This record gives sequence, C-alpha cells and structure tokens, in this order.
Amino acid sequence: MSANAVSNDQSRSAPRTATGMLESLTIRRRTTGEAAAARAMLMRRLRIILPAIAVGLIAIFFLNTRSTQSDEAFLNDFANLEATPQSLQTSNLRFSGVDAQGNPYEITAQSTTQRANADKVIDLEKPRAVTAGDAKSSVVEAAAGTFDSQSKLLELDDGVTFEHTIGRDNYVLKTPTATVSIDDQTVVSGEGVIGDGPGGSSLKADAMNANNRNGLIVFEGNVSMRLYPKQADLKQGAAPEDAQTGDDQ
Repeated sequence: MSANAVSNDQSRSAPRTATGMLESLTIRRRTTGEAAAARAMLMRRLRIILPAIAVGLIAIFFLNTRSTQSDEAFLNDFANLEATPQSLQTSNLRFSGVDAQGNPYEITAQSTTQRANADKVIDLEKPRAVTAGDAKSSVVEAAAGTFDSQSKLLELDDGVTFEHTIGRDNYVLKTPTATVSIDDQTVVSGEGVIGDGPGGSSLKADAMNANNRNGLIVFEGNVSMRLYPKQADLKQGAAPEDAQTGDDQ
C-alpha cells in the first residue's frame, strides 16, 4: 500500500515539475524585418564614421605638433582685428640712426604719441633734432612736431629754433614752422625767419634753406642783415654795417 502510494505521488508530481520549467523559460520575440534593417544601417554608418573620427584626431595631433603651423594659426586668429582709436604714448623718446649718406642723427622728445591709423607717424612734444653733415652740424627744436619714420621727415611747428653756423659765427634762427629732411640734410622754412648772431648781429628773411652737406644756408625774400664788426675792428674805428639783399648765404 505504501509503495503504491509513493508511486502515485511521484506520478502526480511529475507533470507539475515540467510545467514549472516551461513557465521559467524566457520567451524572446523574433526580430522583425524593419528592426534588422535599422540595425544593419547603423552598423554600416558606424563603419564609416568611426574611421573618419580616428583620421581626424590623428590629423589634429600632427598639426598641433608642428610649431610653424600652430604659430600661423595663432596669427590668423588675429588677422581680422582692427586697431582701436587709442594711441600709444611714451615719454622721453630718443631715436637715433643714420641718413642715406651714413651720417648720424638723433631725435629726442619729451613725450610722443603714435597714431593708431598711421603707425609710421609719431606726434612729438618738445622735439629736438641733431643732424650732422659732411661740412656742418645743426640743432633744431620746437614746441611740437611730427616725425615720419618712413620718409624721415620731421615737421616742426609752434616756434622753431634753429642753430646754425654762418661763416665763422654761430646764429640762432627762429621761424614759426620748418621741415627737416634727414636724408637730404636740409632745414627748410617759408614762414619768415629772424636770427641773432654774436655782438648783436641780426638778420631777417621771408624764407631759408639750410644744407648740412655743403654748409650753406640760403635766405630768400626781403633779406635784411645787420653785422657788427669784431672788437679788433672796433678799435680801428669801423662802424656797423647794414646789408639789404634779396638772397644771402
């Protein structure tokens, strides 16, 4: 009886065990045709995109390791920048060099302002220029002026003082404006000139052209010059002499 009961129990429990196993199995849905096509398309795109990204990263690496190209790229970033209206200001400028013939010159100024829209032109406050030629040297200064470093022209205004040797005497000439050409070694003014020399000598003219190469200075237009004799001549009874000429050197 007991044996039959055991066999009956085992036969009854066997179907229950098979059913539990079937219920524990995971049912996977069959992939549809649209999903398979989308997955295949994604794989094809990845096969193209991933190698392209790798090539791009390698190219960027090599470009960054080349200093010349990186410098050019850095400069290109600023190529389209425009100058601001602000100007560069400095004080106690000292600019020296040589002219076309190799003669030295020096320009100093109390303060300078470099123009934003013309980097070769510098505005000067209280400029002073010393130039030396083959025969003479000269010193010219003014309250204000501008210097063009490309053409080497110094434009002076607002009271110009010019020291130059005439004969054996040193004269101090004054004029409202003057142009100093470094390469030509000239000081030119057409705004009227007055000058004082030793012993009270004086001169006036409408224009002047001083040349350091040959040591000559030419006065033009209503030239008036008053010369006083030296002490030795005064002892001999010489009188002052007035000169009225159109041109004088």
